[in-house]
Amino acid sequence: MDNNVKMVPAICTQCGGTVEVDKTKEEAKCPFCGTSFVIEKAINNYNVKYATIEHADNVNIDVTGAVKEVLDFAGTQMSESRKVRSEQRKIDSELHSKNTIAFFKLYGFMFAGMLVFGLIAFIIMQFTGNTGGDEQGEEAGTSVIECQVKEGALFTDIDISDDLEWKYQDFDSYGVSLSSEDSYVNSYHSCIVPNNTFDEGVGYAITAGFDRIAMASDPSYYSVVKVYIEDYQIVNADDPVIVESLSEYSYE
Repeated sequence: MDNNVKMVPAICTQCGGTVEVDKTKEEAKCPFCGTSFVIEKAINNYNVKYATIEHADNVNIDVTGAVKEVLDFAGTQMSESRKVRSEQRKIDSELHSKNTIAFFKLYGFMFAGMLVFGLIAFIIMQFTGNTGGDEQGEEAGTSVIECQVKEGALFTDIDISDDLEWKYQDFDSYGVSLSSEDSYVNSYHSCIVPNNTFDEGVGYAITAGFDRIAMASDPSYYSVVKVYIEDYQIVNADDPVIVESLSEYSYE
């Protein structure tokens, strides 16, 4: 044998162990991981030629016979494995893109639905009227004014929660005084029954609040209630509206 030729064992492509070749069975098998390589004929000749044994600058591997078949088989398996992984990554990427698009579509529908719901709720709150007999309230400073229609009359209750002294007076839209209270009270209650000063259809009951301590001749605020009259009875009333001047109220 030439001194420049060295015999090297066949290497298992799975674990890197030395492959044992059975010439009678024409089979190469790794004793470590058990991987078998079926070949047409046993390995007869393979060698590695070195350009220089002591100082090898490059190595040329000359593979013949069954060794080539083993390497071709391993290369095919690796190519198929890479192809499968590439296809799986492509499928995963497409699935991720579809899920992302579906999520943003769902989020958009939910946001639009909440926006529409909020708009509808706002419109309902703005345009829903009050029914007769219900209590309706409004705050004037720290006092609470509530109005209620009962037995054809308008009952007004004012709860005073501050330490100020107030004077209250009720009158209609023509300025006719209906009732008044000129002393310091913690609350004010009045009952307005339609008379000949109220026309059929729509009328206005006005309560003026005066600051007695300031001795003001003009009211500090007005509470205006729009009432609906049938057969000289109040059948319904809107919420009280608090204004500083009657010119601020929009009569209809």
